[in-house]
Amino acid sequence: MRQSEIGGFILRLVLGATFIMHGLAKWQEGIPTVAERFANYNLPYAELLAYGVTGLETIGGIFLIIGFSIRFFAFLFVLLMAGAIATVKYDAGFLHGYELDVALMAMAAYLLFASNRFLALDNFIVEEKKKKNK
Repeated sequence: MRQSEIGGFILRLVLGATFIMHGLAKWQEGIPTVAERFANYNLPYAELLAYGVTGLETIGGIFLIIGFSIRFFAFLFVLLMAGAIATVKYDAGFLHGYELDVALMAMAAYLLFASNRFLALDNFIVEEKKKKNK
């Protein structure tokens, strides 16, 4: 096992936990309130987007932690952060605006390109496929 695997695992846990916390905060706030906030940002389909973002943050965060479809969810998180920066936070500037989004996007991009198989559920799925192909 390489040291980068442990580093990627730590990134995966932190990124997953961060998105879970953001998703749970949106669930507690209430989807109608989140949708109203999204509508105030002039985002189209605010209610559908509120459900989608909240669900992605919660489910995607859990999947990152357990190591299931890491690259897929990392890709979705890169898109989510790029969208948040472009549509909502860019005008606020880097500091007190989109600095956290850039950091989360960079973490997700690392997982997208390097992935991480250390203690990942994906390992068991790959092993089962290899056994079936033999």
